Amino acid sequence: MNPTEMIAELMTVGDFFKVHHKTSFRCWRNEGQEVLVEIEDAGPSKPDVRYSCVATTEDGKMATGNPGPTIEGVLVSLHWYELDKPVRPPVRSAT
Repeated sequence: MNPTEMIAELMTVGDFFKVHHKTSFRCWRNEGQEVLVEIEDAGPSKPDVRYSCVATTEDGKMATGNPGPTIEGVLVSLHWYELDKPVRPPVRSAT
């Protein structure tokens, strides 16, 4: 079964109201920065926002973009530059 068929099958047999398929890739960029790229497929029921993507680094940086009808479009719209910013320390409370 392909992911679209599996989503439909789970909706039918599992009594779910929403099913997404997630695919992940381990990637390396900028002299060894490891990035986990996760692409989520919400299925064909909402074609305009079917795919979404999040990229995260080992040190906690994250890049997102707008959901869209194609994986290519989602990857192009991802804010990759966010992965190049310095890591900001956590904000401490004033108490």
